[in-house]
Amino acid sequence: MNVHSTSRTACGSASVEKPDQDGDLTKSRRHQIFFAACRVLARKSFDEASVQEIALEAGIAAGSFYVYLKTKDDILFLIVESMVAEFTEALPAIRARAENDPRREPIGLIRAVVEVIDRYREALAVLHQEVRYILDRPEYAEVSPRVSQQYGGPFTGVRHRGKRMGLFTFGDLRAAIYARQTLCSRWATGSRALRQVSKEAYLREIESIIGGRLFTAAVPRGRLTALVSRRSRRQ
Repeated sequence: MNVHSTSRTACGSASVEKPDQDGDLTKSRRHQIFFAACRVLARKSFDEASVQEIALEAGIAAGSFYVYLKTKDDILFLIVESMVAEFTEALPAIRARAENDPRREPIGLIRAVVEVIDRYREALAVLHQEVRYILDRPEYAEVSPRVSQQYGGPFTGVRHRGKRMGLFTFGDLRAAIYARQTLCSRWATGSRALRQVSKEAYLREIESIIGGRLFTAAVPRGRLTALVSRRSRRQ
């Protein structure tokens, strides 16, 4: 099905879309709403932004917004899911560049997170402000575990692999993961304080922190090659 085709029914002077059967249109429209919400939230707060304004920015009828999202608050869930989806799409390339060396993968993952944050910084800042209002909603309980696995799973997996290969050292895995999340999220929430800091400089410092805290003493090149080769055969 062409994702740009639309099934509509008259509703006053506007046209309200009907849900598509195969999901292509729904996915396309949700992307449109996500990008539109990011643009609107770069100009005003979540409270000031209206569904009508976001729908207009997305190029759809205001009534059609509710075909794809149940409430205005669902924009917050959409922001989370869309940003994590972009991170997930980057994973194959990150792993290919790391060439099965777990020490090269964490900074690639963090770089991907920071790149996503950089693209949608204003929307993420709004999310940080508003998330406390949706924590008790059933929708959050449904979305949170899935998003946490998609986002945190790659970091957890590479740390376990690195530890099994004798390349990583850490005490509490959960604490290590949350510390890494703090390093990433600061790029979004500390934009005023970091105004004079370049993204590359920020990433280099994160890499130094990770290398100094996470990595074990240097592994002889011959042993590392054998470890990586053994890991590749198992995969």
